[in-house]
Amino acid sequence: MPNHIWIFVLAILATSLFFGIASLQAMAQLSNDNSSSDVSPNSLSSSISSSEALTLPKIFNKTENSVVQITSSSPTSNSLVIRNGEQIPQNNVALASGFVYDQDGHIITNYHVISDPNSVEVTFVDGDSYSAKVIGKDPYSDIAVLQITDDGFQKHIPPLKAANSSALQVGEQVIAIGNPFGLSGTLTSGVVSQMGRVLPNDITGYSISNIIQTDAAINPGNSGGPLLNNRGELVGMNTAIFSNTGVYAGVGFAIPSNMVQKVASSLLKNGSYEHPYMGISGITLSPEISNATHMNDTKGILVADITADSPADKAGLRGGDVLTSVDGHDIRLGGDVIVAVDNQSVRAMEDLLSYLEEQKVVGDNIDLSVVRDGKTQHIDMILAARPTQGAEAKLQPNQGADQKQQRPALGINGINMTPELAERMNLTESQKGFLVEDIISGGPADIAGIKGGYKVANINGSDFNLGGDIVVGIDEIDVNTLKDIQSYLDSKKVGDTVQIQVIRDGQQITVPLTLGKIQSEQAPLGQLPQLPFSQEEPFGSDPFGDMYNQCIEGAGKEVCDQLFGR
Repeated sequence: MPNHIWIFVLAILATSLFFGIASLQAMAQLSNDNSSSDVSPNSLSSSISSSEALTLPKIFNKTENSVVQITSSSPTSNSLVIRNGEQIPQNNVALASGFVYDQDGHIITNYHVISDPNSVEVTFVDGDSYSAKVIGKDPYSDIAVLQITDDGFQKHIPPLKAANSSALQVGEQVIAIGNPFGLSGTLTSGVVSQMGRVLPNDITGYSISNIIQTDAAINPGNSGGPLLNNRGELVGMNTAIFSNTGVYAGVGFAIPSNMVQKVASSLLKNGSYEHPYMGISGITLSPEISNATHMNDTKGILVADITADSPADKAGLRGGDVLTSVDGHDIRLGGDVIVAVDNQSVRAMEDLLSYLEEQKVVGDNIDLSVVRDGKTQHIDMILAARPTQGAEAKLQPNQGADQKQQRPALGINGINMTPELAERMNLTESQKGFLVEDIISGGPADIAGIKGGYKVANINGSDFNLGGDIVVGIDEIDVNTLKDIQSYLDSKKVGDTVQIQVIRDGQQITVPLTLGKIQSEQAPLGQLPQLPFSQEEPFGSDPFGDMYNQCIEGAGKEVCDQLFGR
C-alpha cells in the first residue's frame, strides 16, 4: 500500500509500529451455552435491556473504579545504557488501559499492549497499583487476560456489565473511558459511526471484520479501555484509531463485547482461543472483475487461492488459475465464486468472515453455494482451527535467468520440480520438469489451454501453487528445469508454434502453443504481485513512518518520551 494512503495507527503508541487488530468478530447472538459454560459467575454478565439511559456523570461514577491503567515494560532490541561500568538494557514502557473482568483479579486489555512484557502493573483510579501476569492471550483478536498477583490484593470491585454488542445500531451514543497519553480516568463520548468494519492485523496478517467504528475521541493510551453504551454497559474494547498524525482524527475502532466475552472465557479456561478457518484467499467481486469473468451482475467472493490440505482444499473448492490484469492489479481468475454460506447470501469478503466468527466454531460444518463454470453448486466443508503464526510463509521469488524484452515467451509463472514438490503431488521423487503455478491472462499459454495452479501448499517454509501442469518437454526435447526452456526459446522467435509436453492429472499430453513476446508490464517468471484485497490468508505489512515524531507533533515530547520509553 503506498505511503500516501491513510494508515491505521494504534491507540497506544508503546511501540513504533501499528499492530492493528487481530481477527475479531462480535457474535450475532450470544448463546446460553456460552454464557453458562464458559463464563464464570463473577465475570462480565449480560445486561438488562430495559434499564434506563444514564447521564454521562452517572455513567462515569458507576464505572470509573472498574477501569484501570496498564503499564507494560518490555525490552528494546538494541538499546543499552552503561551504568557503573555495567551494560543495562533499556525498556519500552507502554501506557494503556484495561477493565475489571471479574472479582478474582482478572483484567482485560489488548494483546498488543502486553505482547512480550518483562513486567505488567495494574493501577486503579484511586492510585493503588498491583503486579500482574499474563494468563491468556490471543493475537488474532488482540485480546489478553491478566491476573493480579499481589498477595495484598483485596479490592472488591464489580466487573463491568456487558451488553449484546450485536444489537448496537449506527447513531447510538457510546462512551470511552481510559488513559489517553497517560491521563487517567478520561471520559469521551460520541456515537456508533458504523458497524462491521474490516481491519488488517499487522501482528498475524489475518484480516478481521465486524469491528465497531465510533467518533468518540480515542487516543494513544485508550487501548484496552471500555467502550460503553448509555446505560454504562460494555459494548466494546477500544483498540485503534484511523489517523494521519497518530492522534484522534474522528475515527476509532473497538472490539465488540460479544467477542471479548467469547475469547476471554476461552483464555481463562485454556490460555488460548481457536478461530474457525477455511483456508482461502478471496476478493469481493467488483464490476470490473465481474466483467472480466463474464459473470454479469453476480455478487460474491472470487476464490483466488486455496491452501493445500486446508478445509477448502479437502472440500474441493477451486482457486484461480489465470492471472489477469484488472483495473491495474494482477488477479487470478477462474476460481469458484462464493455467493452464499448456509443459505445466507454473501456479497463481500466481510460477510463471510463475520459469519464465521459470529456463528461458527472449529469443527462446525458449513454449506457453501458457489458458482463454477456458470452453474451454482453446493460444497460442504468442515471448519478447522486457524494455523499458528508462521505456518504459512509466503513464496520467495525464483527469478531464473534475465528475460529480454523481445524474447518469445510462453506466458507462465512457475518453478523447477523438486523432490519435495513431487512428494506433495504424489509423484516420484525423480520427476523432472517445470511446475506451472500461474498463467498470464491472454498470453500464449492461456490461449493454448495450459493449466496453472489453484491451491497453495507450504513446503519448507515457502508457499507454492499446486494443481497446475508440469512441463516436461518442448518439441520432443526433454525439459528437466526452467533453464532448458529458456535455452530452447533462444532458438525461436515470436509467432513460432511449439509442441509442449505436460503432465496433467497423471497423464502426459501434448499442447500446441504459439509463442508470444514479453510485454514490459508482464512478469512471466518469478513471484507474483500481492493481491490487493481482503484475505483470510496472511498478507504483508506496510511501513508506517516515524510514529515517535508524529506523537511529538500531537502530544509533546515529554508525553511521547514516556509512551515510547525514551
